[in-house]
Amino acid sequence: GAETVVNFRICPVCGSKDSIPIVYGYPGMELFEQERAGKVRLGGCVISEGQPEYSCQKCGYEWNRQQSIDGAYDKITVLKASVGGYFGGYYSVVIDLKELHVTWQHEPHEIESVSRKNIRQATAQKFREQLKGLDILKWKARYRNPGVCGGTQWTVDLMTDKKTIHKYGDNNYPEQWDAFCRLVAKTTGKAFR
Repeated sequence: GAETVVNFRICPVCGSKDSIPIVYGYPGMELFEQERAGKVRLGGCVISEGQPEYSCQKCGYEWNRQQSIDGAYDKITVLKASVGGYFGGYYSVVIDLKELHVTWQHEPHEIESVSRKNIRQATAQKFREQLKGLDILKWKARYRNPGVCGGTQWTVDLMTDKKTIHKYGDNNYPEQWDAFCRLVAKTTGKAFR
C-alpha cells in the first residue's frame, strides 16, 4: 500500500510530537478516564467538518489532517525528476521552489541540451498546489514491472530542509504520471516524457 509520509501527530506550528487526539461526540466513562490521564482531549458533542483532530501539549495549537497535509507540501523545497530509457535518452529536471529556478536537460546531449530559467513565487506556489492535487506524497516508493527489459525508468525526489523522499519506477507508473509529466513540461517549458 501507499506509505504515508505525513505524520499527523507532529504539531505544524512548533514541531513537537507531543500531541493528543481530540475526540468528539458524547463521551462514555472510558473517555473521561482517558481525558483525565491526559491521553485525549474531549472536543464536545457537536461534530462538524474541518474541526481540529489533534492538540499540541507543548504550544496548545490544534489542527486537523488536512492542515498537516498542506504543511507537508509547503515544506517541499526542491523537486528533482528524471525519465527516459536506453534508446530515447533521459530527460532530467530540477525545480527549485526556494531559490525559484528550474533546470532542464536531456542526455545524451543534443543541441540545446541544457536550459535554465527563473520562475516566479506564484508559479512555485501553484506548482506545490498541483503536486498536492496529484497526491504525490502518497505515491509508492517503487513501481516495478519485472517482466520488461530496457524500457523506461523514472525517478522523483521531493526534498525538504530535513529529508528527501525518493520515488522510482521501472516500466510502471502511478496513475497520475501523465498529469505529472504535463505539469513538469509546463513549469520548465520543455519536454518531459
